[in-house]
Amino acid sequence: MGKFKPTNIKGAADTLPAEQIIRNRVIDILKRNFELHGFVPIETAMLNYMEVLGYKYESDAEIVREIYKIKDQGDRDLGLRFDLTVPFAKFIATNRDIKMPFRRYEIGKVWRNGPVKAGRLREFYQCDIDVVGQKGVEVEAELIAMAVKCYLELGITPLVKYGNRKVLSSLIPNNTEKVIAVIDKMEKISKKELETELEKLISKAEVKKLLVELEKGIRNEEVEELSRLLDEMGVSEYCAYTPSLARGLNVYTGTVWEVFDKNARIAGSLGGGGRYDNIITDWVDNGLEYPAVGMAFGLEPIMYLLQELQVVASPVDLLIISMKNFVQSQAVADRFRAAGKRVLILSGMKVGKAFEYADKVGIPSVAVVGEKELSDGRIRIKDMATGGEQEVEF
Repeated sequence: MGKFKPTNIKGAADTLPAEQIIRNRVIDILKRNFELHGFVPIETAMLNYMEVLGYKYESDAEIVREIYKIKDQGDRDLGLRFDLTVPFAKFIATNRDIKMPFRRYEIGKVWRNGPVKAGRLREFYQCDIDVVGQKGVEVEAELIAMAVKCYLELGITPLVKYGNRKVLSSLIPNNTEKVIAVIDKMEKISKKELETELEKLISKAEVKKLLVELEKGIRNEEVEELSRLLDEMGVSEYCAYTPSLARGLNVYTGTVWEVFDKNARIAGSLGGGGRYDNIITDWVDNGLEYPAVGMAFGLEPIMYLLQELQVVASPVDLLIISMKNFVQSQAVADRFRAAGKRVLILSGMKVGKAFEYADKVGIPSVAVVGEKELSDGRIRIKDMATGGEQEVEF
């Protein structure tokens, strides 16, 4: 075998520690908020039958074309999951003793063989929450309000655009799904381009009526109720009703929403969700209804935005330089670790080099532990940013 240059597949990347630390902190913030709202963790299979992954989609749908397809040794058609929603629907369908309503969250990798651009890779993490077994827009209001809180805690000012597919369906007499797919591009293409595409599907008169209603901001009862709840929950300043929003996928049956950076520092969405009442109901097929609402937080675009904002993560809180007393230095470090501090010990390194290392990797505080410090029971902690020192008993 000849030599080759090791490299990653386009759209797949290794993660350096500083970036992974930021991702872990993002995930920690999201998980904490999910659990505060009663969501429980699960994990679904990454590898699935193609008939499972393609359920509810046409064979030529874009999302199906982007599935990484695999043949196993039994010549079965398999694929890597492209999102966490379809595997979750399968999870409910195969675990019928789960009590309703059921709230889950899942964070894991998914794969899509699609175009690569800033904030969109082929191998990436998804972070989903879903509620099964509850009707009413109160669920949507809670998820949107929680999402606003999460993004603000991450240092991102969100803009949640929301719509309702029932509103769009009520306006379109035929070719409903194809027309909705075009309408979903309303904010991305010119009015002339929009009219041209629509006139291939419906008459000019129908196009004119449709666009007039959308420009007027047509609403239904669900939209009115959701808008009222968002206002009373104090998050309406971060939300905007957008009647043309459909989120593309025909699995959605009611409210849909997408989250953007309000300061427009990244063009794509940072997350989105919607109500999908039919997928699980159809799969279980036991005569009962399984209404569902879900949301995905876009970890990759969130990470991209945080890096653009130069959010710096320190790998540890304190570096202890051990001067030939490693065991005693570990005992000192454990005192700080018991207080929740992340401590790294370096031994066998000159003090000057250790300080250079701390500065290079972004460790904010450094202390030397030698014979004098051990006998005095005190160390001096140096702040690497200011150069100031603080004496601390241990």
